[in-house]
Amino acid sequence: MNRTRFGVMTFVVFVFFGVAAAGAGSNHGARVEMTDDCDPATFNAAIGPGTCVGGGETTFQDFVAQLRAQGSADDWAFDPGKLRLKPGANISVRNEGGEFHTFTEVANYGGGCIAALNTILGLTPVPECLPLAGPNGPPLAFITTGVPTGGSRSFAALGPGVHRFECLIHPWMRTTVTVANGRGGDD
Repeated sequence: MNRTRFGVMTFVVFVFFGVAAAGAGSNHGARVEMTDDCDPATFNAAIGPGTCVGGGETTFQDFVAQLRAQGSADDWAFDPGKLRLKPGANISVRNEGGEFHTFTEVANYGGGCIAALNTILGLTPVPECLPLAGPNGPPLAFITTGVPTGGSRSFAALGPGVHRFECLIHPWMRTTVTVANGRGGDD
């Protein structure tokens, strides 16, 4: 066998095993991306410095207008919104947005922990907003399930059943994860 043919065969073998290994690894978990489109100048002016550190274009005024009109803001989301995983699979979340978000498992979807947003949306906070981290601290869930801009966090394997995750700041950001034997991956 000449060198060129050997080189091509070696390349094909490496590509095949690389793809096979990547495919095998994909059954062990899933990734959820958190996104938003906050405009730093207007969000920081309205809420406080450091609220938005991204490069988004949605002004705070447009954000509030979207919430009032449709009950959510267009570019604030968990992607994907639905997952189907095999038992034992982990979830990794990455915050690609400009704001802090949580990825909190809740018994039932509902309002978040921010009173002003709940008022606009007509929602009641979910019980997972308690306990607080200290007498005047934020919800403990912000510490245990929060993901800063550019950060990521992994969540251990989930048991069989339906699991609901929402951002306790922006409660329309949701992902439903079904864990069952059978096909894994996105629905």
